[in-house]
Amino acid sequence: MLLAAIMGCAIDKGHGDTRYQAERPVGAAAAVQVGVAETVLSAKDRPYSWPDGTMGIVQAGEKYRFFAASAGYPIAAMGTLQNPIADGFRELKIETGKKSFDYMAGGPVYKDAKTGLLLMFYHAEVYTFPPGYLPFYSEIGLARSIDDGQTWTDMGIILAPHLSERAPFFRIQGNSWDVGWGAYAIVGEYFYLYFADLLDAGGQHARVNHAVARARITDVVNAAAQHGAISPWSKYYEGTWSEPGVGGKSSPLIEQTGEYFLLGDVSYNTYLKKYIAIVIGKPWPNTDLYWMESEDGLSWTNYQKIVDDPGHKFYVTLVGEEEQLRQSGKEFFLYYVHSHEFATTGDRNQDGTVVRRRITVQ
Repeated sequence: MLLAAIMGCAIDKGHGDTRYQAERPVGAAAAVQVGVAETVLSAKDRPYSWPDGTMGIVQAGEKYRFFAASAGYPIAAMGTLQNPIADGFRELKIETGKKSFDYMAGGPVYKDAKTGLLLMFYHAEVYTFPPGYLPFYSEIGLARSIDDGQTWTDMGIILAPHLSERAPFFRIQGNSWDVGWGAYAIVGEYFYLYFADLLDAGGQHARVNHAVARARITDVVNAAAQHGAISPWSKYYEGTWSEPGVGGKSSPLIEQTGEYFLLGDVSYNTYLKKYIAIVIGKPWPNTDLYWMESEDGLSWTNYQKIVDDPGHKFYVTLVGEEEQLRQSGKEFFLYYVHSHEFATTGDRNQDGTVVRRRITVQ
């Protein structure tokens, strides 16, 4: 079942589906129409545990390259938007001589139009009580490819929570922390990288569901292309970009009411002239999907549920139909992994399917 994204949307039952729509007054929040779920990859067909995060997609002629995490490593696939593995898939490894992780995979990809350089925002985990993968602590790093995604080299960690990996919260109490999967937007001349932070306030821990760090695009690309290195990132904190990306503090970008949620993906919408995001939220573990939007990438509003069909919905990717796939227009696709059994088994890999819905905005 789909829910209206704004007050006043009417459910259209005239054709037997669950779409809804509304007019969009000038200056008002977007009216959102959500299409029916379409299976893209069945549980039988999709690579194991793929995608295990937000996908990176690069157009290659009439086909597309898909990069996404699997069981601790990336998988690259070639195919179409209807079938991402139509032309096959293969396992990748992010080559690193830097910090060792138990899980290191991505993720959202940026392609530099001038050099062809590819940058991957990857999710990295340390298993705090090995050999099990739970609990874990996570950070976000950056890898590069100079051969069109055939091989990837780690450049280092660019984002880590304020609370240290060595804190008793992780090492003694055995809590996990999911920092996010590298969802980013281009805002002016900057990358805005969205994540979940955990603040250490005198032994008390404060979750920041929706935080952001930034770096100048030219600095990031030049450092990667010329030196195979990262450039500094800064977190947004109390109105300024004053805190370091690794270990700094951050402020919430949307009002928090104690509700726990994870950002799925973000996109600049050229039709609305706004940044849009899809959020994974309650009820847990059978999650629903929510919409929010922003004029500037910092202040987010109109947090509304848009998908609440039965089951667990996770690992969201927004895919535009424009030249820049991370931009969306009047119509675009919402991809996610859908599991009916996760609440019982705790394993979305047994029955999880990759589905997509067409989103239309007014």
